[in-house]
Amino acid sequence: MEKIGKIISQVSLGTDPQGLLTTLRKEIRTCRCGEQFTAYIKVVNGQDVLDGLTLCHDCLNEVSYQKHKSELLTKLPAFQLQGRKNWLDSCNLPGLFRGKTFANFEKQFQPKAFDAIKGYQGRSMVLLSPNLYGVGKTHLVAALMNDIIEKTEPAVFRADDLSIRWRQCPVYLTAENILLGRLRQTFNRSNQHNDDEFYEETEEDVYRELEEHHLLIIDDVGKVRPKDYSFLQGVYFRIIDSRYTSQKPIILTTNLDFAELENHIGGACADRLLEMAGKDGFIKMSGKSYRK
Repeated sequence: MEKIGKIISQVSLGTDPQGLLTTLRKEIRTCRCGEQFTAYIKVVNGQDVLDGLTLCHDCLNEVSYQKHKSELLTKLPAFQLQGRKNWLDSCNLPGLFRGKTFANFEKQFQPKAFDAIKGYQGRSMVLLSPNLYGVGKTHLVAALMNDIIEKTEPAVFRADDLSIRWRQCPVYLTAENILLGRLRQTFNRSNQHNDDEFYEETEEDVYRELEEHHLLIIDDVGKVRPKDYSFLQGVYFRIIDSRYTSQKPIILTTNLDFAELENHIGGACADRLLEMAGKDGFIKMSGKSYRK
């Protein structure tokens, strides 16, 4: 048998119950990288059992790494597909709006708002249609959400530890009345159980979920006028101030004009929002209702 390395020693391990003679051969081999290494070869009845030891330790690790990497990259598209499904379920976009895209929005009626939202560059924005309803504000933000989810990778391959990691959904939508009702519900908890079976959402849970997403969209701001503005403005200050300090964007849609919006969310919030969005980030929409 032709040997590919310099034999140092060979030790007999005896015979097994089937009468097969087993020996262990120790030899010096040269790896393809040029490094020499010691190989221990098990030989049964004169045949090498482990004759694949032609690589040094480092090269063997590299081959194993590349094989595992290739397997994970092959699985990555399936992770991306599942991740986008998970994001659509977690972004809180109502089923009615999951099919809303820029392609099926009638741009000619709202060209300025359409171009602003489709060309979204990561800054805060406010879509205003004072005393007008059905002009397409929710369609546009839904189209933006669908576009972001489609173009963002929900799973990423990490080469450092050979893993595929899920990413947090980048966008979240809530209507103002639903958000306020959800927060009020935390003050009316029926019990204090905090185990998995009886756990009830706390106020901090709500705010923490809103803060986790890079882009937060609050729809229909000012649709319902509260009797007590102190609670509502406290909510907005907590949300907008958090986004202001963490430099995360927020988009609001409202049927109020700017003065009414400022009165609704509070002067401190409006001031921060103006800085976050800039004057160009306040887009006024007009026209007839699509619903009519």
